[in-house]
Amino acid sequence: MGRIDHHRPQYPEPKGQFKKSYHLEMVADRQRTGAILRALRLTLSQSPDSVFCELGCGTGIFSIYAAGFCKKVYAVELDPKMVAIARQNIVHAKLEHKIELIEGDASTITLPEKADIVFCEMMSIWCIEEPQIPVFNHAVEQILRPGGQYLPSRIVNMAELGHFNFQLENVEIKASMPLFTGIPRSGIMTGRRVCRVLDFSQPMDLSLNASTTFEAMGDGTLNCAKLTSIVQMGPQTIFSGSDSLMPLTVAPLQEPLEVKFGDRIRFDASAHARMDLNEAEFTVQKI
Repeated sequence: MGRIDHHRPQYPEPKGQFKKSYHLEMVADRQRTGAILRALRLTLSQSPDSVFCELGCGTGIFSIYAAGFCKKVYAVELDPKMVAIARQNIVHAKLEHKIELIEGDASTITLPEKADIVFCEMMSIWCIEEPQIPVFNHAVEQILRPGGQYLPSRIVNMAELGHFNFQLENVEIKASMPLFTGIPRSGIMTGRRVCRVLDFSQPMDLSLNASTTFEAMGDGTLNCAKLTSIVQMGPQTIFSGSDSLMPLTVAPLQEPLEVKFGDRIRFDASAHARMDLNEAEFTVQKI
């Protein structure tokens, strides 16, 4: 299994798509883990009597951390292998009295009571592949109390246009690809623009369509969009991706476009939540 497949879980069957090595990679990623711990600390320290719920708790690291700040924790996990590991970690932390571990699907689960704060880190670039949006919509309706707080609170989808070498020798492979460490970067030919703001304070449509305009900053051929997501993880806590979570991603344009310096370009993205990123369409035209 390659690195890209490693970052694309399949829901809901078969369960257990995330191997233990992947969870270890995620936990060991200090950029990711540090941002989440900071967001939880700043949020929960203001609400010591709160009921906290984590949707997709994995090994339990964040639910265990949250238990040090709030009254009650509900930790929901679909994967039975991870449920077993989370249970061991909760017992080891002596928090069985405070953390209720629930094996179930975050998109359908209900709790014995409403939660004051819901945290869900089911994030993929532009929120396309992971079930972040449908899970959020369910959480707002069934899990989060009215006036409660959902983390992350906002995700800003951004793009810039440029050129990426999809061809090596006589082989061309046009595919969306995370720019993991060691992968050559794309040449950038425009500034970066906001394409869509996802506000997690109200139910959201599954459509992730977006349109914006760019200005060419040089002469050449545009054949890709570099996608970025900026996450308001919590109070005073911004996360913009790492190798293990939401890495910068290059996506091929449907058709290349020759441009000159100063050309104005319209960029359109056609995508929706829970689709394969390689099925999304990104197009450009001069205006």
